[in-house]
Amino acid sequence: MRTLHTAPLLRLTHANEPPPVRPVPGDDDALSDRATSGDDALSGRAVPVSGGPLPGQPAPGDGGPLSGWAVLVDGDRIEAVGPTGELTQAYPMVRVRRWPGTLGPALVHDGPLPPAPSPRERVHALLQSGVGAVLAAHLTDPAVRAAAARNDVVVLDTARPPALAAGGRADLAVFADDGRCLATVVAGRLVHRRA
Repeated sequence: MRTLHTAPLLRLTHANEPPPVRPVPGDDDALSDRATSGDDALSGRAVPVSGGPLPGQPAPGDGGPLSGWAVLVDGDRIEAVGPTGELTQAYPMVRVRRWPGTLGPALVHDGPLPPAPSPRERVHALLQSGVGAVLAAHLTDPAVRAAAARNDVVVLDTARPPALAAGGRADLAVFADDGRCLATVVAGRLVHRRA
């Protein structure tokens, strides 16, 4: 099933104007508890995951956020990235998810996983932060690695700066202006949404 993800702003990469940096639980700085939303913020050690526009579409010159763009997801892959109007016209029956904030690639977490009572909860804390990948060096516990695999979190040997691109894996995250993660999509599946 195809889904079109759109937000007021879209970042193809997080290289320019990233959301405000805030720690993932378990990093050195403590996070304020958001009991009602369950949201955690970005890690200072996290960098974006999953690049460019539709073939034939002009790429933005400065790499900054784009207004009126969307990401078309089919299964676990990005089928297209381009202007929302063009994508909805090309795919009139597509399911549309409209998010507030800024849509962009999910993050790669480069640090110890947050402490939690169970491996599942440790991985879930990352998903709540907009993370779609983690470095293998931080997944030495087989139970935590298995929890990451069950949740389709990518395990990388080295960090890589991801971007949204047609043909790439559909790992997306939506962030509010204050850096809170509003939604995380991993391998095309919505795995976190702020209540």
